[in-house]
Amino acid sequence: MTSDFNPLFQKIISLFDLSDGEKELLMAEATLSAVPNEAFLIKENTPVTGLYFLQKGMVRSFYTKDHREINTEFFFENNFFTALAGFLTGEKTRLNFQCLEDCEVVTIPKTAIDRLLNRDNKWYRLTHKILEEEFIKKCRRESSFLLHNAAERYFYFLSRFPKAETRIPLFHIASYLGLSPETLSRIRTKRIGQIDIGQVDKI
Repeated sequence: MTSDFNPLFQKIISLFDLSDGEKELLMAEATLSAVPNEAFLIKENTPVTGLYFLQKGMVRSFYTKDHREINTEFFFENNFFTALAGFLTGEKTRLNFQCLEDCEVVTIPKTAIDRLLNRDNKWYRLTHKILEEEFIKKCRRESSFLLHNAAERYFYFLSRFPKAETRIPLFHIASYLGLSPETLSRIRTKRIGQIDIGQVDKI
């Protein structure tokens, strides 16, 4: 049913108009799935075959190294996500994408995206927007690591994800910030003055 995909359509319509035919094509190609907490949507060393849109829930991406998991990003409702390098190159990804809550996820096959791009150049606005958002997030995270100390990184993280502490386990936040859980616990018991997060947002 069209209503099942309304959040997806609304996100795309914020970029460009959709014809009824394009909506039908998307519904014919895309799948809406209920994905349980802790389930994987993408696993490392596998090809990336789809673009995902999160209608409900939360997802994390992470690398594994020396039996450790290193979180790289968190995705919340009404966001697209995929392992972009693998999606664009066709190479197997090194990233994992795992649900941190019960999720509702729309999967759009890469083959469908390619057909839409060949059909109308306007679909490049969607891929451009996704690439733009990912680039900005990566730049700001890198800048925060360079400009902020551990406590400031944590408070900057909370400014980006205001509900993080109620939805993301603290050990996952610590991994994302490059801290030990013990260090993060100490930071959370202290108060610091207002930090200038603008120095990151303007980079």
